[in-house]
Formats: sequence, structure tokens, C-alpha cells
Amino acid sequence: MVGELGLGAAVIATSIIVQTGFIGAIVYGFEHYSRWFSKSRGRYARLPVGLAIAALWLMAAHGASIWLWAGTFIAVGAFEEVETAVYYAAVCYTTLGFGDIFPERGWRVLSGLCAANGFLTFGISTAFLVELLQRMWSVANDGAARRW
Repeated sequence: MVGELGLGAAVIATSIIVQTGFIGAIVYGFEHYSRWFSKSRGRYARLPVGLAIAALWLMAAHGASIWLWAGTFIAVGAFEEVETAVYYAAVCYTTLGFGDIFPERGWRVLSGLCAANGFLTFGISTAFLVELLQRMWSVANDGAARRW
């Protein structure tokens, strides 16, 4: 069980690094295109576009984390089929917990760690999207691009 906890901690750390890397890319992109949000014509119509781009990009980050967990489940022998591992990782990561399939005995603690990881990273994504929207709104209202 100690090995399982250590492996789970390493996967969580990797997942969080992936998530923050994706967030860093969004910040870089919005710093680079902040003038686009401040243009007077149609600036409020640009807000949903920017938010949608950021949300889809963050979903890609969550998808990468799900694949990371699926790879971990396959690597330890908890599942043999990729589809089953991805399905199970997605169910755990999103905290749905259907309970229709289970990993091999000895690797079940990873399920809880996968769920905790998803819960944490979805919270980070939500907080980031709220902050991003506030900054986009501020830039659009100021009418001038300012530093993010």
C-alpha cells in the first residue's frame, strides 16, 4: 500500500504540473492577445470567445490527466485494455464513481487518489476561469490593454 500511495502521489504531482503548464500557456496567450479584448468595436462579444477557448484548453489538460491515470492503471496491471483503463480513469477523475468496474486488488487505493486529483484540478480550473473572466472584463472596460 505504501508503494501505491507513492505512485499515486507521483501521478498527482505530474497531473498538477500538466494542469499548471496548460494554465501558463493560456496566460501567455492572453497576455499576447490582450489588445484584442480592448478594441472598442465588439469587445464584449470577444469575452465569451476568449472564455470558451480557455475552457476548451483546460478540458484538454483534464483529458491529458485522464490519459496519464489510464496509463498508470495499465502500467501496474490493474487493467489490460486501454478502453477500460481510460473509461475507469475518467469515471474516477470526474468523481462519478459508477462502480461498474474495479481495478485488480492491490491497486484500488489509486482510484481514490485519482478522484482526489480530479477534484483538485477541476477546482483549480474553475478558480482560474473566474479570474480570467474578471481580467478580460477589466481589460474590455478599460479600453486599453494592460498587463495581466
